[in-house]
Amino acid sequence: MTATPSPPVTIVTGASRGIGAAIARALAEAGHRLVLVARDATRLDATAAELKARGAEVQTVTADLREGGAPAKVVAAAERHFGPPSAVVSNAGTAPSGKIENTTDAELREAFDLHVGAPLAFARACVPAMKRTGQGCLLHLASTASLRGYPFTAAYTAAKHGMVGLARALHAELSGSGIRVYAVCPGFVDSDITRGAAAAVAARGKTTAAEVFARMAAQNRIGRMHSTAEVAATVAHLLRHQPQGCVFDLDRETPAFVD
Repeated sequence: MTATPSPPVTIVTGASRGIGAAIARALAEAGHRLVLVARDATRLDATAAELKARGAEVQTVTADLREGGAPAKVVAAAERHFGPPSAVVSNAGTAPSGKIENTTDAELREAFDLHVGAPLAFARACVPAMKRTGQGCLLHLASTASLRGYPFTAAYTAAKHGMVGLARALHAELSGSGIRVYAVCPGFVDSDITRGAAAAVAARGKTTAAEVFARMAAQNRIGRMHSTAEVAATVAHLLRHQPQGCVFDLDRETPAFVD
């Protein structure tokens, strides 16, 4: 008699709102046991309560992933509650914007700590167990800013290029061991972070938040904003089917791997 496989154990960072919360909902629907991570405990608990009410198995870890050792502590918590993680979705991040002369060293450090340092730390913590089982997935929520440049986003664009570079390096090193590594690259996404950024830009100039939001959407090659549900569905599909490839460009009429 064949044993029924255990549901996957998946860590989702930045899971308290926006894209991260949408990913958590999609993976809960797909039967994943979830470890949700964010800095805001109140928002995180609300997301977890919503998913538990739908029957999902969820644990939360309130953590600031900029702090040394935080990713390893998250992985240890996952192991205590459910077992070794099957996948890590590195979604936590920051999106500073401003003229280059106003971009600070602190903004650059924070962007690299969250978009590059934390995913690398999760890889270090999870890869040994994944190698032993010959399977696993490390998925980075990147951006089309990983593939091309946008004005007034020097720190963010540099860090997102670093995230994709990390994913490519991990893919090259780990694909032979059965571990999949992906970088998912949407354009501008209709989220509270994007709308907040539009409001901040409008507050500094002579335009409205709605006009800034429309300009952002127009920069997407698909000619519209991505929805959080669209991004989440892509993540769930990749984790389920684990196709060959690494960098997945969502900002196309037909989304596809680009390498």
